[in-house]
Amino acid sequence: MTNLRRSTPRRLAMLALLTALPAATAFASAKVSIMPPEIDFGRLEQNEARTATLVVRNEGDLVLDIINVESTCGCTVAKPLRNSLPPGESTTIEVTFNSKEFQGPQHKIITVQTNDPVRTMIEIPVLADVHAPLAVLPIDKAVVFGRVPQGQGGEQVVEFSTPDLPALTVEPIKSRPDLFTIEVTPGAAPNSRRATLRLRKDAPPGPFRELVIFHTNVPQRSQVDISVSGTVLAPVVLLPEEVNFRYASPNAKMSRKFVLRPQAGTVVNVKQATIDLPGFKVTSVTRNAESGESVIEVEGLPLAASDPAAVAAQGRFSGTLRVLTDSKAAPELKAAVKYMLKM
Repeated sequence: MTNLRRSTPRRLAMLALLTALPAATAFASAKVSIMPPEIDFGRLEQNEARTATLVVRNEGDLVLDIINVESTCGCTVAKPLRNSLPPGESTTIEVTFNSKEFQGPQHKIITVQTNDPVRTMIEIPVLADVHAPLAVLPIDKAVVFGRVPQGQGGEQVVEFSTPDLPALTVEPIKSRPDLFTIEVTPGAAPNSRRATLRLRKDAPPGPFRELVIFHTNVPQRSQVDISVSGTVLAPVVLLPEEVNFRYASPNAKMSRKFVLRPQAGTVVNVKQATIDLPGFKVTSVTRNAESGESVIEVEGLPLAASDPAAVAAQGRFSGTLRVLTDSKAAPELKAAVKYMLKM
């Protein structure tokens, strides 16, 4: 009994030690530390590049794996010198920021992914203040009118300002006057200007993408290129604009439906529909009173390969569906129709 009592404290101590060992092992892990926690490049000129270094250290008990390093626009991140760090060791990541044509305060993010169970994704802010001798809004120097019905027109504004001159002059030197007009007026301050682009109501239908060039009195930015895009919607369209039956089988009837689609609230009637593709004809024209659309159906048989016309065309036929309407803005619409023969 005495020996049992004496051995009990020792047994309890050993049991406690054995119980603690698995718990200590279970909590062992990699632990990431990144310094500095933020990169501030300060004031930069446009198109200037600067580089900073991040130090990644493993402060844990197991190997730290750097799984991935990513950055947002404007930053170039070199791969870490080492992707696996034993406890207590470190590596570096080079971060380069190119100010390009950014303007004003910039806030970017470097994201480092590791196997640290507590900090799997670490975000490092990257700050900079880019001095722009000429600030332009929109920043991407792109004006988008979108889809505009013909006759409606539209208006977009480009703003210019300079912190370096007491007065700013802006003059358009290249544009498309048949699509839009440009009016330059004073801004809120003498060193600012507003250029108003107005889409003409009589602009021709269809998509457009143009480059407008402005001249300024800022020596570092004497020329500014602005992209201008959009689509002028015709009052009525014929869809599809082209049909290609490709290789036609002998004696196999081909047919296709075309849709004459006016703008909402516009009434357009078909006066006549014809097709000049050999072997084809317009079989029906049907107008839907509810939608205002007209469906024009064409069908035909391909010519025989031995037909003199087929031989002369080398088996390639192309014709045009012509639709005459009562619309003054679109009195005639066309669609191309093609097919081929195996000669």
